[in-house]
Amino acid sequence: MPLIPDGRVLYAQALCEHFAAPAFNVCNLEMAQGAVEAAEAEEAPIILQTYPGDLTHGGAPLAALLRTLAEGSSAPVALHLDHGEGLEMIAGRLRDGYSSVMFDGSHLDLDENIRQTRRLSKVAHAFSASLEAEIGLFGGDHGSVVFTDPEEAERFVFESGADTLAVSVGSEHHQQSRLDLERLNDISGRTGHPMVLHGGSGIHPDDVEAAVGMGVVKINIGHAISVAMNEGAKEAIESGLDHYAMLKVMREKVRDKAIEKIRIMGTAGRAPANVPA
Repeated sequence: MPLIPDGRVLYAQALCEHFAAPAFNVCNLEMAQGAVEAAEAEEAPIILQTYPGDLTHGGAPLAALLRTLAEGSSAPVALHLDHGEGLEMIAGRLRDGYSSVMFDGSHLDLDENIRQTRRLSKVAHAFSASLEAEIGLFGGDHGSVVFTDPEEAERFVFESGADTLAVSVGSEHHQQSRLDLERLNDISGRTGHPMVLHGGSGIHPDDVEAAVGMGVVKINIGHAISVAMNEGAKEAIESGLDHYAMLKVMREKVRDKAIEKIRIMGTAGRAPANVPA
């Protein structure tokens, strides 16, 4: 199954079939392999995504590695830029063959966020890729949690050209969370637009199921697989394994956690992605 070249294909399928694509933040070979192995085992479409810090760590070789893994997978895999910081970074990943990119203008006022998102959505579409935008904040490295205003979300969707919208309704980076489902349902009713949740590692499974039914098509998972990888390294060191065996344990821990998330999001058995953009 080749790389999904345009994220809109996957998001359309997810919206139609009522599942969410897990977007795994990966920064090395073992994390990416573990996520892809999970997708293949579950016959599930997934997203491999890179945060700016991942790109600082791995650079262009990391992007090339992820594309090679995606193209060689028996499951459909999309590539996504998480929290893109502007034209240079976004255009760079589009040139690397990413299926989807995010522009994070959440620190801007609404008018400027709309203006810049509209400009960058045209860039993404010129590469036959999708663009994600954000209103609100998810905590963690991005400051305090700021919930998405449903009225602002409605305006943003109709003026920005973004293909998906990341909404802050209770999930938080690196934390356990319950969602404000009433707020999420309000946003869904006003926009009818595919939505994204960040901070997905700690969202309660019942809330994940409800959110998918309201139009959430992508849920970001970073902390959970990072913890799994670290646990694998710790176990391997304590067992006195050599470095090859340690890397294998790390990969398997990531795979098992990724399988868990795939099943929670209703993504198992959804390969191939078959809805046109």
